[in-house]
Amino acid sequence: MKKDRNGFGGYLSLEDAGSTYTAEEKATYLQLELGHLKQALFDVPLPPWPKTGFEEEDTVAAPGRVADYAASVEKAFGQEDGAPFSGVRHLVVVNQYPRIGDEYGNGFVHRRVKYYLEAGVQVHVAVVAPNAEPESYVYDGVPVLVGRGAEARELLRSVDYASISSHFLNIFMWEQIRDDLEGHRWFTFMHGFESRRWVRTIRNYRSPEPLSNGIKDSLTRQRFWREVLSHPNGPERVVFVSRWWRRGSQDDLELVFPAQRSAVVHNVTDTDLFRFQEKDPEQRYQILWVRSAANLNYAPDLAVRALEALRETRFWPQLQVRIIGDGMHFGAFEEAFADDDNVQVERRFASQEEIARLHRDYGVFLVPSRWDSQGVSRDEAMASGLVPVTNAVCAIPEFVDDDCAIVAGPEDVTGMVEGMVRLFQDPKRFQQMSRAAALRVAEQSGPEHTVRAEMRLMGMLREHDGHPATPVAGKES
Repeated sequence: MKKDRNGFGGYLSLEDAGSTYTAEEKATYLQLELGHLKQALFDVPLPPWPKTGFEEEDTVAAPGRVADYAASVEKAFGQEDGAPFSGVRHLVVVNQYPRIGDEYGNGFVHRRVKYYLEAGVQVHVAVVAPNAEPESYVYDGVPVLVGRGAEARELLRSVDYASISSHFLNIFMWEQIRDDLEGHRWFTFMHGFESRRWVRTIRNYRSPEPLSNGIKDSLTRQRFWREVLSHPNGPERVVFVSRWWRRGSQDDLELVFPAQRSAVVHNVTDTDLFRFQEKDPEQRYQILWVRSAANLNYAPDLAVRALEALRETRFWPQLQVRIIGDGMHFGAFEEAFADDDNVQVERRFASQEEIARLHRDYGVFLVPSRWDSQGVSRDEAMASGLVPVTNAVCAIPEFVDDDCAIVAGPEDVTGMVEGMVRLFQDPKRFQQMSRAAALRVAEQSGPEHTVRAEMRLMGMLREHDGHPATPVAGKES
């Protein structure tokens, strides 16, 4: 494997599998021998998660914590003290949730929760993590209960929910809630990280040890999901954020998700916050990049190279570029454009509200990628009317085409630059693509086609309208 300045940037050659085999023989023995070794591995149950040391303490304290939390939810929901609840409840179990100072923590889960609440559903949010300090807090009007699992178990035992959803399910979360899921309708969402194979992000491995750990993690996930799907309390449905990722997860986990146990519902784009505003033709010269540069999945290096190539065109003096973000690779922007007066580089976090305001000032959203199971930030920019500049990799062609985006091939910086130059040369085309981008998102990833669909799927809404489902009599909180 060849190493470059970005880590492992290439793939092993089949020649490394032996010089005396044909290509067919190499493919055959690699697949079959790997399959034999995996079967032996999968026959051994996963070891239990190490004890946190707080099990007894948490079990004793959980009923009180849950009672206090339930009271805070009822207060937030406008429910009178002691009044019986006649609506629909839903529990969201997640590994982290946004909070002040950490707004990026699964923000797209929070957006779902806000829509659930707007539809009249009483939502409980339980964060389950091994190193969590038990507490409760309110973020943007949503009461959140944090713990190491005992609180989530108490909720499952004491509250009647129309359904349960989980995001970023992992071994620890599963072990905490597994036995108490019996009798509940449980749906788990597959965003990408939960099932992704190490080779999808090979460029992020910068030395042999992380690479080895990545391979081990992939094998562990393959074993884990076999246990989850075969368990009597396994999910009613596994919900994927794109059709491509349903296929990709099957490849990565080497599992088949039957149609009756899977569904595809895209992540929602808040088209009220990210609303379309007609673009002035001059805004085609305004380029925005707002994204994490923590790894190479989102290709910050390709964004740098594309802007450097634009610097060599006659359009560069007309361009205004703004870069906002942070992460391991963000320094490449700072280094490359320190002397460019028309490039503003800001190492910081930008809130959703600020990003929506930024969208109104810019016309082109630079969003190259090497891996996306959907691409929420791109969809948000498109909803605002920005023309995205991206790559035809993974699920991205499921959400964009040449009518609404500049879509280059994988690693194709030249294609991205040539597409932007064509946009600079054709203001009418720019405005047409801007409108098409907003329309594409509204028709594919707007609330009615995403959150409303998943709420109906999970029994929170009646099948054909937006009204809360009839509650099921049972446990009382």
